[in-house]
Amino acid sequence: MFMRGRPITMFIPSDVENYDDIRTELPPEKLKLEWVYGYRGKDCRANVYLLPTGEIVYFIASVVVLFNYEERTQRHYLGHTDCVKCLAIHPDKIRIATGQIAGVDKDGRPLQPHVRVWDSVSLSTLQIIGLGTFERGVGCLDFSKDSGVHLCVIDDSNEHMLTVWDWQKKSKGAEIKTTNEVVLAVEFHPTDANTIITCGKSHIFFWTWSGSSLTRKQGIFGKYEKPKFVQCLAFLGNGDVLTGDSGGVILIWRGNTIANPASTQKNRKI
Repeated sequence: MFMRGRPITMFIPSDVENYDDIRTELPPEKLKLEWVYGYRGKDCRANVYLLPTGEIVYFIASVVVLFNYEERTQRHYLGHTDCVKCLAIHPDKIRIATGQIAGVDKDGRPLQPHVRVWDSVSLSTLQIIGLGTFERGVGCLDFSKDSGVHLCVIDDSNEHMLTVWDWQKKSKGAEIKTTNEVVLAVEFHPTDANTIITCGKSHIFFWTWSGSSLTRKQGIFGKYEKPKFVQCLAFLGNGDVLTGDSGGVILIWRGNTIANPASTQKNRKI
C-alpha cells in the first residue's frame, strides 16, 4: 500500500489461513483527535501566542493547537494538509492566519503551500490564499496593525518573495524579491500601515509599500557590529523598532538607522 505517496510494506499475519471469510469494509467508528504533544520551535519564530480566551495557540506538524492551561484542555484546527511553519494573530484577537509547507497527499499528488485564515472560536476556515503563488512553503507572515485588512507573507523560495494581500478578497497587491539569505520575521509597522519590516541573516530591511510597488531601505549598523542573525523585532510606543540578534544585542532603530543600543549582553542569544 501507499501512504502519502510512499510505499509501505504490510505483512500478512501468520495465524490467518484464509481471508475469504473476513470482513473487508471499513468500520463505522471514526477517530477523533484528543491530545497533541510537542511544539515546533527549532526552525521558526513568532510561533506561540496567548489569546483573550486564555488559550495558548501554537503548532506542531499540520495541527494548530489551542491549549487551555487552566482547564488542561486542547482544541485543534485541522484545516492544513501539511506542516505549519508560521502563524499571526489578527488585531481583533479572534482570527488567525497560519502558513504551511508544500507536501504530497495520500496518493502522492503534490499539495501546494498556502495560507489559511480561520476563526479561533468556531475553528472554521475563512479564506485560503496563495495557492500556486508560494514556493516550498510559507516562512513568516503578519496582519496589518490598523484593521487587519492586509496580510504580508514571506515564502521559502530562494528569493524569499514578499507579497502583500487583501486577504478577504484573495487579492495580491504587491510582490518583490527580498534576499537570498534566510528571513526570520516580517511585520507591519504598528503606526505606519505603509511600512513593512523584515529581518534575518545579517540584515534588517525597511520596506515602503505604495500601491503595487515595494521599495527597500537597508538597515545601517554603522559603528555597531553586524550580527550573524537579526532574530526578532518589536515596537516601542513611539514607533521605534527593537531588534534582538544572535550576539545577544538589542538595538533601537529610528527609520533605518540605529538610535542607540538598548542592551549589549554579548554571547547571549535573543
